[in-house]
Amino acid sequence: MEDNNLKKPTFILRLSRGHFQSEISCSGKQLVQILTCIQHETSNLTWFAFDVFGSGNQVSEVLFPNPYSEILSTYELIKKAEEIIQFHSGVFIGIKKGKKIGWDSNTLPETEEGEGLQHPEAEIEIRPFDTSYFEVYGMDIDIGNKIKSCFM
Repeated sequence: MEDNNLKKPTFILRLSRGHFQSEISCSGKQLVQILTCIQHETSNLTWFAFDVFGSGNQVSEVLFPNPYSEILSTYELIKKAEEIIQFHSGVFIGIKKGKKIGWDSNTLPETEEGEGLQHPEAEIEIRPFDTSYFEVYGMDIDIGNKIKSCFM
């Protein structure tokens, strides 16, 4: 479903298993690699997780309770992602710390959304798609360039 209210990102990247030298796509280990690459650049962000489903060492609903999870740092998100073997879906949105965010429970971000950032305050959004690839949307071109330097 195309939504014209999505915020237009400065960059869009698609990372598949070839970018990770891996037989599987959308693994927790791969999300950890993405987040580790940009950990310094995202240190001022609080992360929010939506629509997370995956297989892992812990049930994804325990790590990312519904309807959404607030994760206080990139490091904390890395620790949660380490527990996932493979993501089937998910939306991880980074917003500058201290912003008061009101989430409308009727219109929470979803994995299968059109291209763009799903919240007006979003700085970055990472979505694992159906065990196929990660899409990364962002506002800071330096973060986009850092990811490219790590994976392309």
